[in-house]
Amino acid sequence: MIIKNALIKGKLKNIIIENGVISHITSDNIQGEFIDAQGNEVIPGLIDVHTHGIMGYDTMDGDFEPLCKCYANFGTTSFLPTTMTMGYRDLKKVTIAKTDFCGSNILGFHFEGPYISSEYKGAQDERNIKIPNSEEFRQFQNVKMITVAPEVENGLEFIKEISNDTVVALGHTDCDYDIAIKAIENGANCLTHTFNAMPPLHHRAPGPIGAAVEKHIYAQIICDGLHIQKGAIISAYRMFGSDRMCLISDSIRPAKLPDGEYESGGLSVFVKNNSIRLKDGVLAGSHACLMDCVKKAIEFGIPKDEAIKMATETPANLLKVNKGKIKEGFDADLLIVDKELNILKTLIGGKIYNS
Repeated sequence: MIIKNALIKGKLKNIIIENGVISHITSDNIQGEFIDAQGNEVIPGLIDVHTHGIMGYDTMDGDFEPLCKCYANFGTTSFLPTTMTMGYRDLKKVTIAKTDFCGSNILGFHFEGPYISSEYKGAQDERNIKIPNSEEFRQFQNVKMITVAPEVENGLEFIKEISNDTVVALGHTDCDYDIAIKAIENGANCLTHTFNAMPPLHHRAPGPIGAAVEKHIYAQIICDGLHIQKGAIISAYRMFGSDRMCLISDSIRPAKLPDGEYESGGLSVFVKNNSIRLKDGVLAGSHACLMDCVKKAIEFGIPKDEAIKMATETPANLLKVNKGKIKEGFDADLLIVDKELNILKTLIGGKIYNS
């Protein structure tokens, strides 16, 4: 497969794909089966490391065929289905479910809990919060990332025991700066939805955000324009840079659905004017897809190439997967987009995706 007349960072190129991988990028005229990008921009497919669901579907359903299709339709070509703080039986059902479907690639699971703080539980069900236990955790298959509150009983030991095999993100936490530093030294390498469900950055109590900046770990950011205001988004961008700041959607089941009452993680949530909240008004995940977040970052003033990088190359580096770049040897998960980043064609594994 060849993508001809592809605009890549301002230059027209031809992308040659073999066995689902980019084999060459050239200006030469190559013969063979081709797609004509017609001078439109080609960018890597988006990678969402923190998303619970969309369009009425949810990770906790354990039915991933419709989710893979939905994400692909919105330009997310790889994702980590993200669980809620639920019981072990429900989590086990999710992790043994079939995940190999046409559409977006499932790269593993992100467990958001159940090892979190009740003080910063957010829209998680407090009844299912548990003490971290590495032996119990290892019963679950293919968990790529887990969100942990390091200050809880056995939290630091748990992080040390599992961080060689699983990306540990600090989140839904009441930890102070010192505990966050210890957690990072024990192997934590990311913040979960930075600024949300954690102590703020204070000049005399820098907390987990200050620790993350100092230790140069990754930071997930919900850039939907609602969870975090423009000034904080720009501040995070300048603190972490595009190499360490990952845009996430944190979308949940009702994302992209009309206003109304829905269920998420066993709780009732309410959609109104593109926000999703609990009955008491607490934000309960986002109504955005990852491409919405990229566009919002650009609207806020982050350079376009940097915003795209934070939803492609940076999460790929966090997960250590061969995706997120238009470069020889990388997976051919690609989007052909117009100047406004509206999706014209999606390629996954070098093949045109048709929903």
